[in-house]
Amino acid sequence: MSSGTLSDKVSALTLVVQESPVHTTKSFESLLALAKKRSRGQAVTALGALKDLLGNGVVLPSDRRLRAFATQPGLIATLQEGSTTSWRMGQRLPGNITKAHLILWAYEDWLKESYFEMLKVLEGWCNDEVEYARSRAVTYVYELLKEKPEQEANLLRLLVNKLGDPDKKIASRTSYLLLQLQTSHPLMKPIIVRSIETELLLRPGQSLHAKYYAINTLNQTILSGKEEEVAKKLLDVYFDLFVALLKRPEPKAAVVGPVVNRKGQIQGGGAQMGKKAKAKAAKAEEAKSAGEEATEKMISAVLTGVNRAFPFSKTDDLT
Repeated sequence: MSSGTLSDKVSALTLVVQESPVHTTKSFESLLALAKKRSRGQAVTALGALKDLLGNGVVLPSDRRLRAFATQPGLIATLQEGSTTSWRMGQRLPGNITKAHLILWAYEDWLKESYFEMLKVLEGWCNDEVEYARSRAVTYVYELLKEKPEQEANLLRLLVNKLGDPDKKIASRTSYLLLQLQTSHPLMKPIIVRSIETELLLRPGQSLHAKYYAINTLNQTILSGKEEEVAKKLLDVYFDLFVALLKRPEPKAAVVGPVVNRKGQIQGGGAQMGKKAKAKAAKAEEAKSAGEEATEKMISAVLTGVNRAFPFSKTDDLT
């Protein structure tokens, strides 16, 4: 594995880990080291291999989260028995615990920490300056979240926050992936709605751009007659946001006349605005117009969501 192309090296490491994950932790760590490289090509390729191992592969359990060594049920149950209080190093293992148990529990503890380390690397690439790297990282986050429950909360947070990506293509793709996730895992709908509300709509400092994609994602949520609570939650979100939009302070209008300073004197002698002043006033007016347009789009998206969610809420109370 010391020679050959990057693709060959990654493929070889992946095959080694697949054969026996418990005995090939060094190969897994080598893949993780490649994912930390500054080279985008190397990092994205290695992350893709790790995603395949952990998402589609059999390395992670599909029906539960990983457990730390000290929280293994078998270990806890054995240590709670009275006969284990006198156990000492070198003696026979207590209860029905075997060396195989210890090896598997130690491996699961290591894997839990390594997986979290990989997520930190993935989060870094989700915020990369190059669109291609960000786009691939977002897709990897979605695929891991869809396949396995491990680190579900952190993965969902990463995905939801990409609705505020400055690139419209990535924001739109993130919205699409969240909707696909709702289709694959319908029981996650209330969790996704709550995460979007918490991470984007309620968090101070979020841009109208981020909130617009958040609302567009929510108002495209497919509901059924059995999801009354989800519909009611969506209506609550829409009405709260609608009130907030109506209360938005009006931006200050650009000053087009003479400016008076604190001493009551006309700044600049009251002459006509120069090029810089005119450019500043035009920029302020443009920003005001863009803000008004964004607010109108937000209100339209909110009203669309209300119309879609209301029939499933089974309520006549709109107050």
